[in-house]
Amino acid sequence: MPRYLMLLFGLAVAVGPTYSQEYIDLEEERRQQERLLQDSRAPVAGVAATAPITSQTQNFGELLYQLQLLQQEVMTLRGQLEEQGHQLRQLKQQSLERYVDLDRRISAGGTALSAGDGNTPASNAGGSTAAELPGEADAYRAAYSEVRSQQFSEAIVAFKQFLQDYPDGRYAPNAHYWLGELYLVITPQDLESSRQAFTLLLEQYPDNGKIPDTLYKLGKVYYQKGNPEKARQFLDRVIAEHGSSNSSAVKLARDFIDENY
Repeated sequence: MPRYLMLLFGLAVAVGPTYSQEYIDLEEERRQQERLLQDSRAPVAGVAATAPITSQTQNFGELLYQLQLLQQEVMTLRGQLEEQGHQLRQLKQQSLERYVDLDRRISAGGTALSAGDGNTPASNAGGSTAAELPGEADAYRAAYSEVRSQQFSEAIVAFKQFLQDYPDGRYAPNAHYWLGELYLVITPQDLESSRQAFTLLLEQYPDNGKIPDTLYKLGKVYYQKGNPEKARQFLDRVIAEHGSSNSSAVKLARDFIDENY
């Protein structure tokens, strides 16, 4: 055998086992790594059982939180409904008081017309000393009939028309007075128009029989408009100027002061 072949053979014998051993070790290592990877992917005892429980607990907690929020919203809405119900009851009571007050004044004889022939006034309780104009009594009676029928918006229109047709008529003071009353019983109230109507009556007919009621009404109007000082001036005037009379406005003014001052 040639010398170089002998050298190659000897080298092959020397390194062959080493290659084989290294290959075997690499394969084994690869298999071990695959086993470790499979083991890492496999569920660990106890973990699989607890995972669903943790998710359910989180969902239950979220539902409980949402339920608490809904309960708070319901309580808030219930409180708002109770408050609105209270306000509505107050408004109804105030409206009822205004209607009762108006009805009392109607029953007291605010028409200033007799029940005789139904066409001519027998007296002018609270009216002016001016002569009655043709057609005035009928126009006033028609406007006042709307008050008695509780057609308040129609009554306002009728009395305003009456004052346009008979601005200096015998029943003009009454028309101003009823306009002041009517602006307080409509919904919503027109406090400023009521104030203007009563003020016109007070300034143009200072000796009219309705002045005590007019002063009392002006006191209430100013109080509702947020001016209690001005309101007190008119209420005090009722008592000071008409305290010796039998006007019901005096007692009403005293009661209003006791309740609000």
